[in-house]
Amino acid sequence: MKNHTWYQFETHTALQELIKVLAQEGGAAVTLTDEFDDEQLPDNSIAYHRVFGTVMAESYWWFSSKQLEADLLAAEANPQISCHFLHINSPGGEAWYLDRLSETLRNCKKPILTFYEKMCCSAGYYIGCHGNRIYALTENDYAGCIGTMCSFYDFEDYFAKLGIKKVEAKATNSDLKNKTFDDLRHGKDEAFVQNILNPLNAQFLAEVRGQRKSLAELPDDAPVLRGETFYTPKAVEIGLADGSKTMAEAVAEAMTMGSEYSNANKLKTAIYNI
Repeated sequence: MKNHTWYQFETHTALQELIKVLAQEGGAAVTLTDEFDDEQLPDNSIAYHRVFGTVMAESYWWFSSKQLEADLLAAEANPQISCHFLHINSPGGEAWYLDRLSETLRNCKKPILTFYEKMCCSAGYYIGCHGNRIYALTENDYAGCIGTMCSFYDFEDYFAKLGIKKVEAKATNSDLKNKTFDDLRHGKDEAFVQNILNPLNAQFLAEVRGQRKSLAELPDDAPVLRGETFYTPKAVEIGLADGSKTMAEAVAEAMTMGSEYSNANKLKTAIYNI
C-alpha cells in the first residue's frame, strides 16, 4: 500500500473491517488480502478484489478496471494466493477496457468466487460473470442489467439563453467529424446505436453467454439479455447467480476452492516429478 490510489485506501480500510467481523463470527482462520504481491502471506491466502460504485477504466478516486487487471495478474503470479474473491456492489459504468479485463479474468488459472450485495449490474455483472460461482448476500440484491446505453445532458439551449453562443467550423473534407454525436444530440440516434452501442453490446452478450451456460441457452429476445434486472430468486432461476450466502459462508467456500486448486497443483507437480 506504499503507492496507492484513494480507492485502494478505501478498499484496504473496508477489508480490515471485514476481517474483524469475520473473526468475531468465529469462522475458520482465513487470510483475505489486498497485498497481492506479498509472497510472505500464509499458504492458501485469498485475493480480495472490491468492485464498489461506478466502474471506471482509469481512476484515482473510483474503482478502476485497469487496476483490477493489474491486481489479478499480481495475485495470479503469487504462489501464496490460491483463489480470487470478487466483492461487488456496482450499478455499472464505463464500457471501455472491459473486453481486456474480461480476457484477463477468463485466463485466470486460480478459481474465482463472485459475491455481490445490493447490485451486480451492467458493467458490474460484466466483471462478476467470470466467477466460477456467483452468490448474492440477500434475497433482495439486484443482478443483470445486461445491456449497453449512453445518456447525457445537452446544455446548449440553456447556455444560449445566458448569451453563451457556440461557434464551430470544420474543414471542407471534415464533414463527418463528430457527425455521429451531433446527430445523436439532435435526436437522430441511428448511426450512434448501430456503430457505437451495438458493437459494445455484442461483446457484452458474448461474454456473459460464454461464462454462464444457462444464459447461452436462452433465446436472443430473453428479457435477461435485453437489460432486465432481477432480485436473487429470479436471478438464480435464470442462471445469473448460483444462490445466496452470508459473507462468512462465501469466504469459507472460497477457501475450499483455493485449497482444491492448491492440492490439484501439488498433485500435478508430484506426477510430473515421478
